Amino acid sequence: MCEDLFKIYKIADLEVVALRGLDLRVNRGEVVAIVGASGSGKSTLLTILAGYDNPSAGKIVVGDKDLLRMTVRQMEEYRRSEVGFIWQQTSRNLFPYLTAVENVELPMMLTNRSDRRKRALELLELVGLVERANHTHERLSGGEQQRVAIAVALANQPPLLLADEPTGELDDSTASEILDLFGSINQEMGTTILIVTHDRDIAFKVGRVVMIKDGKMATEIRRKTSFQSISSKADTAALLEEFALVDTMGRIQVPRDLLDKLNINERARLSIENGSVVLKPDDKSS
Repeated sequence: MCEDLFKIYKIADLEVVALRGLDLRVNRGEVVAIVGASGSGKSTLLTILAGYDNPSAGKIVVGDKDLLRMTVRQMEEYRRSEVGFIWQQTSRNLFPYLTAVENVELPMMLTNRSDRRKRALELLELVGLVERANHTHERLSGGEQQRVAIAVALANQPPLLLADEPTGELDDSTASEILDLFGSINQEMGTTILIVTHDRDIAFKVGRVVMIKDGKMATEIRRKTSFQSISSKADTAALLEEFALVDTMGRIQVPRDLLDKLNINERARLSIENGSVVLKPDDKSS
């Protein structure tokens, strides 16, 4: 759960606002796709959820963990056991001098798990790569590298999996395999998955899509039928509903094209008419 989340970066004498009062709630076991233009704050949100970065203001709770009230040691434990992270760049997810099975074992060494080789082989079997267990980075294709990265992210059985454009460097066929793998993980392990993507058809592949714009959640797309996992097959027959999102402060983003059609600029009038909120232009603004 993120509430009124802000992130401000200072670059030289400039301040760049990446997140502007962002709100997000995700249910346990849900798969949510986050979509937005470059620079909208998608990756910043994931790195904060992963504990790699701190927000400038706001509230962030994952499970029963309040990330802003954790000590350095508690945050280290959170990153080891509570969250798995997959980067877009396949080479960034693995140590090139280790084999696939050694890469998967590595996170378990930090938790002193005694059966880590057995667990690592089980995970490689889950992602369909047990026969490539002794291959190093350069002997694996991009898709295989990303599969190993997923196994690494799942090593300590985290309840939350974060994926930042995990199919961005893959061809369509391999990308489909990765999405199906996420679906299997969600169904078999109950893992909550947040995936940042530019896939135009993602709304037909997951149950919920959240659109981020200018550092805030703007709209949400849901299927009318209950579907909470993810699949590579686009269900184009699915009926979708799009909603504008209202944050905890009562703020709502109204699309600019709608405002232009109503000739609304700096001010607007709000009223309740027949059980609906009506947005009208200020009579003096024309």
